[in-house]
Amino acid sequence: MMPRFMLFGEGNAKEQAFCEQSWRVGDRADDLLCCMYGRNHYLERNPRTVRVGGVDEAISVGRARGVDTIVMLAIEQFEAGHVEVLQSAGFRVFGVSASATFLENSKVRAKAFMKRHGVASAPSVPFGDAAEAERFLVKNWAHRRFVVKASCYLSDIKFSCTVPDTLEEAIEAVRRLSGHLAEMGAPGDMVLEERVEGREFSVHVLVDGADYRVLPMIRDYKQLLEGNKGPNTAGIGSIAVATDWDRDLMADLQSRVIQPTIDGLLREGIEYKFILYIGVMMTHDGPIALEYNVRPGTPEFPTLLALAKTSGLEMVEAIQDGKLGSLDLEWEDDEPCSVAVTLTTSGYPLSTDGLGEPIFGLEELDDDVWPLAEHMPAEPVPIASNGRVLTLVARGKSFQEARDRVYRNVDRIRFRGRYCRRDIGDLVALE
Repeated sequence: MMPRFMLFGEGNAKEQAFCEQSWRVGDRADDLLCCMYGRNHYLERNPRTVRVGGVDEAISVGRARGVDTIVMLAIEQFEAGHVEVLQSAGFRVFGVSASATFLENSKVRAKAFMKRHGVASAPSVPFGDAAEAERFLVKNWAHRRFVVKASCYLSDIKFSCTVPDTLEEAIEAVRRLSGHLAEMGAPGDMVLEERVEGREFSVHVLVDGADYRVLPMIRDYKQLLEGNKGPNTAGIGSIAVATDWDRDLMADLQSRVIQPTIDGLLREGIEYKFILYIGVMMTHDGPIALEYNVRPGTPEFPTLLALAKTSGLEMVEAIQDGKLGSLDLEWEDDEPCSVAVTLTTSGYPLSTDGLGEPIFGLEELDDDVWPLAEHMPAEPVPIASNGRVLTLVARGKSFQEARDRVYRNVDRIRFRGRYCRRDIGDLVALE
């Protein structure tokens, strides 16, 4: 049987999660080929995976295998124009056009978009000059607190977003970010976003152009240390539950954030048929948007996929065909809670300490946990090649059951300098 779909990517944890969920849910395992240019211990050992050197080779593989739709999940691919390249080669593409990536890779433009279309959002001020940003902080810090964010997309979290507690820390964050952008030769644009209080959630929305479906809400853990302290990370854990939420809260979220966003995209002629990931804060005044992401999150998206009884391929088809309204999204009801815990190297996110360490214990994991690798080669031996090394996901009838499964298996993974938070999910998170 020829595969209709081909995932093209580096083989990271969320791409592995999409492939493995699509292979094992439903009866369409042979419909998806994984075509990757990176390393992944689990995908490399799967016969449905092909390794390639880049987009040109992926096109050749897709044509040879009779693929008609290519799935991509990484903003780096969208920024590089791979969507347009693959469309020109004759494929349908599940991805975001380069012109729409501003929603994530230009926070200055994204915040302006929110203001234009009445999206409830955290107040912010854009700056193109670090000295001007410093003067603003000195003048305003006594009355307000600010988060320092790069306008462009930066994969290095220690530069992209800083949550300072003092004016001195805020000024240092501005200087550090400005210096990093200058070293990259990137524009010095940044955003000072007013720090708001409340419960923070991750919201993934399936968008087929005009219609949308909101997936179960996720509580993710960004800070490195237990009790939500320490530096920000790109994600060190998350939890989700596949049960109905407070209807009034969801109605507020849709009317204040999601619907104005969809309406704004339509008004500005931006075709968006993909997954929109919105960082949301539930404040005393109602839900507000913190930021947009034009790609699903890690480990947030795998935490959702662990609960989905509907194949990822069915979601892709419904979005591409404009049929989200008729998609029957099914979720686990026997084990509706999922918990993801990410293991990291000793230096993450501040340094490269711990990279290159061999990893042991992968063969000792229980079948009821889902191991997802980040840049971990299968041969000659698995090694830590990324600060975030491995994410384990488990389901349970309760958060406690899912946590017990995850941490029981976390303790079987061994590599020098291994670190993880031990409190993922115990703050119970989705009330």
